[in-house]
Amino acid sequence: MKITYEKLYRSYPVFKNLLDQALPIKTTIEIKKFIDQVNPHLLQIENIQNELLENYSSKTEDGVFEMDNEQKKQFVEMLQTALSPEITVTFEKLKISALGEHCSISAKDLDEISYLLDDYTEVLTYQ
Repeated sequence: MKITYEKLYRSYPVFKNLLDQALPIKTTIEIKKFIDQVNPHLLQIENIQNELLENYSSKTEDGVFEMDNEQKKQFVEMLQTALSPEITVTFEKLKISALGEHCSISAKDLDEISYLLDDYTEVLTYQ
C-alpha cells in the first residue's frame, strides 16, 4: 500500500493511542509491526519538522517556538511540501471488528487511520 508522509504524520497519535489500549493480541501485533515498519519514516518527519521550526521560528527563553504570520505561512507551505511524498508499506488491512469491542477511538481518529481499515467505507454506509 502507498501512503503519504502526511497520512503518517496525522495518524501517528492514533497509533500511540491504539498501542496503549487492550486490543485483541493479533491486532496489537499487526499494528506494532506496521509501526515498526514506518518508524524510520516517522523519525524523518520529526527531523523535517524540527529543522523547519529552527528555520522559521525563534525560541523564547522558556523554550517555546514563536512565529509571526509570514513565518507560519512559510512553515506550513514547506511542511506540506515535505509531507507530500509517498512511501510503500506492507500491511494487510484490518477489519474494524479486529479492534475489538472495548477499543475507545474518536470518529476523527478512526477517519485518520481509515486507510488501514478494509471495511471502513462499508461500515459507514451501512450505519
